[in-house]
Amino acid sequence: MKVRTWLVITYLIVMLLPLAAAYGFFVLIQEWDQSKRISDTFELTQQIQSLENELQHPDLYEMQPLEALELKLPDRVIEGDAELQLYRADAVRIYSSEASQQSIQQIDRSRLMENLYQYDLSYHALTVKKPVFEDEQIVGVYELSIDRSEWVTGVENRRTWVVTGFILFFIFVYATMIWLLQRKLNRPLKELMQGMSTFASKQRAVSFQYKRKDEIGQLMHHFEKMQEQIESAQAETKREQEEKQLMMASFSHDIKTPLTSLHAYAEALENEQSLSDSERRDYMQIIKRKSIHLKGMIEDLTTYAKLQSNQYEMPLTKVDAEEFFEMVFEGYDELARQQHIRLRKEITIDGSCKMNDQHMVRYLDNLMSNALRYTPADGTIGLGVIGCHAPLPEWIFEEAHAGLEDFRSQNALLIVQNDGPPISQEHIDSVLTPFYQGEQARTSHEAKHSGLGLSIAKQIAEKHNGEMKLWSFEQQGTVIAMRFPQ
Repeated sequence: MKVRTWLVITYLIVMLLPLAAAYGFFVLIQEWDQSKRISDTFELTQQIQSLENELQHPDLYEMQPLEALELKLPDRVIEGDAELQLYRADAVRIYSSEASQQSIQQIDRSRLMENLYQYDLSYHALTVKKPVFEDEQIVGVYELSIDRSEWVTGVENRRTWVVTGFILFFIFVYATMIWLLQRKLNRPLKELMQGMSTFASKQRAVSFQYKRKDEIGQLMHHFEKMQEQIESAQAETKREQEEKQLMMASFSHDIKTPLTSLHAYAEALENEQSLSDSERRDYMQIIKRKSIHLKGMIEDLTTYAKLQSNQYEMPLTKVDAEEFFEMVFEGYDELARQQHIRLRKEITIDGSCKMNDQHMVRYLDNLMSNALRYTPADGTIGLGVIGCHAPLPEWIFEEAHAGLEDFRSQNALLIVQNDGPPISQEHIDSVLTPFYQGEQARTSHEAKHSGLGLSIAKQIAEKHNGEMKLWSFEQQGTVIAMRFPQ
C-alpha cells in the first residue's frame, strides 16, 4: 500500500473510529436506558399503587398538626423512600415531605389540576398526581414520587464504564496507529537514513533486504540504483584517470625517441664540420620526417582529447550518401597500387545521412593506414559502404557474414577489410584502447605509430550516433565495420 493512501486511511481511522465508538457506546446506553425505563416504570408503578390506598383517606387533606398527620402517612414516606405533596381542593398545600416543618402554601389551582393521572418518569423519580374524592367531590390532591436511586447509580456506574472504555479504546487506537506508523514509516526511513550515512561515510554500497511496495520502498530501490550509478561513475572516472595517466606516460615515452633523434641530428649538423653535402641533405630529410611524425602524434593526441570531451558536439551535416562516400573513397587506389595491394571498393547506398566530412576523412585515413600497414604485397583490401537494406559485398569473409548482419541491425555499414596476420582474441578488445601498439608479430619497431588511430576512429563513429566493431579470423584477416543511421 502506498504511504499516502496508508496515511489517509490512518487519519480517517483516528478521526472516525473514536466517533463511531462513542456513537456505539451511546446507542448501548440508550438501549439499556430504554429497557430499564420499561422495567422501572412497571416496578415503580406497582410501588406507587401499593401506597395509593393509604392516601385515599379524606381526613388526610384537612388542616391538622404535623405529628397527627404523619401518623396517618405510609411508612415509606416517613422513612424518606418516597416524596409526597398533599393539597386541599382549594389548591393549598398542607404537607410536603421535603420540608422540615409544616408549611401552608397557596398555589395556582389550574396548575395543580394539570397532568392528573399521568405517570411522569424523570431521571431521578417516577411521579404521579391524583385527586381524592368524597361523595364525588374532590377533597384533595396528592403528588407522589418514588425515587430511582438504583437506576441513577446504575447510570452513573455505566457512565464511568463508558468513559473509561472510551478512553482505553482511544488509547488502544492511538497506540496501534503509533506502532503501525513506526513499523510502516519511521523504521524504513531510519533504515534508509542509516544506509545513506553508511554509504556517505564508508563509500560502501548498502542493500536493503526488505523493500515494501510503497514510496519508501521505491526510494530504497532508487537509492540502490543511485549507488550502482555512483560506483559505476567512480569506476569509470578511475579508469579514465588511469587511461589518461597511461596515455601521458605512453605519449611521453613515444615522443622521447624522435625528439632525441632530432636533437642528435641537429647537433651533428651544427657541430660536425666534416659532413658532406649529401650527408647534410640526408640529415635534413631525417629531421623533416621526424618532425612530421611528431606533428602527427600531437595532432592525434589533440583530436583524441577533443573527441573524448563530453562538451564537444561534433557538427553533422545532411549529405547525399552516395556522392559523399564516392568523394571520401578517392585517393586510396594510388596508395594501394604503390604497395602492390589490390583495393576493392563498393558503394551500394542511396538516400541521405548526417556526416562530418573532415572527421570521416580522418576515420578512413586511420583505418586505411592500418590496413595498408598490415596487408602484405599482392594482398587485398576491401572498402565499402552498404545501405541498410543492401546485401553485403561478395568479397566479405564468409566467417564475418553472420556477425555483420547481426551488427548492422537496420543501419548502414562502412566496412574496411584487409588480408594479413589476424589479431588474437585476447588482444582484439585492446586494439581500440589508446596507445595500443599491437603485437610484436604485427608491428615492427620502425612501423610504430601513436597508437591512437583506432581509438580516434571509435570516437568518431560514436559521435556519428554509430558504433564500431572489429572481427579477426585466422588465415583470413581483419574486418572493421562502423554502423550509422541512414
